[in-house]
Amino acid sequence: MASSQETPNSRLEPLPEALPSPILTLTPNASTTLHIRPFHPSDTPQVARVANNPLIASCMRNTFPYPYTLQDAQNWIKIATTSFTDPPTKPNISGRPLHLDYAVVLNSQVIGAIGLKPFWDIESDAFEVGYWLGEEAWGKGIMTLVLKEFINWTWEQFPTIRRLEAMTYSFNEGSKRVLTNAGFVKEGVKREAVRKGDKVWDMVIFGLLRREWTTQAFSIVSAEP
Repeated sequence: MASSQETPNSRLEPLPEALPSPILTLTPNASTTLHIRPFHPSDTPQVARVANNPLIASCMRNTFPYPYTLQDAQNWIKIATTSFTDPPTKPNISGRPLHLDYAVVLNSQVIGAIGLKPFWDIESDAFEVGYWLGEEAWGKGIMTLVLKEFINWTWEQFPTIRRLEAMTYSFNEGSKRVLTNAGFVKEGVKREAVRKGDKVWDMVIFGLLRREWTTQAFSIVSAEP
């Protein structure tokens, strides 16, 4: 008669899928490691916690909700992990589809996101760049550093891309500083283009051309993010 006692291995859970490799690893100071990598389902709780902030939502499109729930994080990560560039229309040096959206990870904790939105037709040589960062990481130079390095990665990966574009609401002084510090040029204002809740705002357009790009050294202001 067989014993009913389970063996030590009979109840082991499947090992979780490994985190994806980063596309960039930055070490701006001795206490800080930044990874930019594809999202993973295990990021869901961290994304929900960090993104659940009305100050972040106020600067985003309405598809970025507040409150930001676990279900919202799950929905976003599903999109981020299944959306890719199309090599025939956006040629890249690998010849393979690449993710469009990436997690910003500080010392193993997801603190934000950065990504690309393709333009098409006569604007097909361009991407829109978008990003957000958790409030705990504001004011430390993190997003400027991340954006600068992400721009460099984009130029390297996509040789046919000539232009990057970014948009921010007129009241968002922090984002305007990030874009200016990363080399973008203010190109114009779309007047009264945005309604957020009961308020109407202008949209400020920034652009950066490949031929204008110069590398600069950026450092995070605080050694204790």
